[in-house]
Parts: sequence; C-alpha cells; structure tokens
Amino acid sequence: MHVNHLFRIGLFGWILPGVLLASRAQPARTEVWQGKADIEFQGTSTLHDFSGTVRTRPFTLVGTLDESAATLGGTATVAVAEMDTRHAKRDENMRKMFAADRFPLLAGVLNPIRFEPAARPELPLHLTIRDQTQTVPATLTRWQRESETLQFDLNMVLSPRALGLSPPVLMGFIRVGDAVSVRIRAELALAELLSEDEN
Repeated sequence: MHVNHLFRIGLFGWILPGVLLASRAQPARTEVWQGKADIEFQGTSTLHDFSGTVRTRPFTLVGTLDESAATLGGTATVAVAEMDTRHAKRDENMRKMFAADRFPLLAGVLNPIRFEPAARPELPLHLTIRDQTQTVPATLTRWQRESETLQFDLNMVLSPRALGLSPPVLMGFIRVGDAVSVRIRAELALAELLSEDEN
C-alpha cells in the first residue's frame, strides 16, 4: 500500500508538469473581430483651427491575442463624402482636395504584426489616399480587451503634402497647416474563433 501510494505521488509529479507545459505550448487561437472606428482629425490654418469627424465602414481584424501580446491585421475604409468639419464650404474644398469624384474611399491597412499593447507601440499603418500609399506610424493607446470586446485608439500626425495632397488656399491668403492630428477610436466585438484547421 505504501509503495503504491508513493508510486501514485511520483506519477502525479511527472504528469502535472507535463500537462502544464503542454497547455502553455498550445498556440493561441485565431480570432476574428468585427466593428467600426470613429475618427477625429484636427488641423490649423492661418485664420483659425479646424476639426472634423468621420466613421469607418464596418471592418474586420484577424489575429491572435494573449495576456501580454497580440498579432492583428486588417483593412478599414472611410468615405470621403462622409468627412464632416461642420462647415459646408470647407467640406466641399476637402472633397476636391481628395478628388472624391475619382477616389471616393480612403483606406488604412494594418499588416499582421505582433506587438505588446502595454508598451504603447508605434504600428505601421499603410494609408491609401487617392492613388498614393504611404506608411505612417500610429501610436497604440487605450487598449482594453475583454472576453468578447476590444477597444483601442490609434494616434498619428499626417502631412497632407507628404501624402500628395495640396490643401486649398482660401481668399488668396488662408493656408492650411501641413500637420493634421488624427485619432482613431476603434470598438470591435469577437465574431468568430477559428480552429487550428481553419488557420
């Protein structure tokens, strides 16, 4: 009896670490997140500052998330016609600058990349505006992950001229500054959990 008891203890001592190691070795499941983002932008001009808002079309992010790191990728689009600065003439000039009649959508692409949200990393966001694509650094903040919801902000400063845009000059002297602050506030919900066979 004593020998069997010791045998069971010894066997348990071998099995438990093995189970724990196996569970840790299992790769994170791929998750599909769907949602939207509200975008706020602010700029300056020689007369006064301006601000505006726009909401993305529904979009999807796919990747893996664990307690300390995440790998996510996806594409979001914005309709130029829906960008609103609460000033009709300024909105009209903005649509002309973006050539909205030929390029009605702006696109942002985040290629799958691993990052640690707590470190407030800069993520490379690929922006396509009109017929040009530029990679700009976007700082990740306000990361909040729950079991079925995900929220975060991306913050960046854009140069219209670097993006190939020519802001209009109003009345011959009112010029828009070449730095526009942008905050993207994303809210997503877990839509699907893929099995390893589907990855």
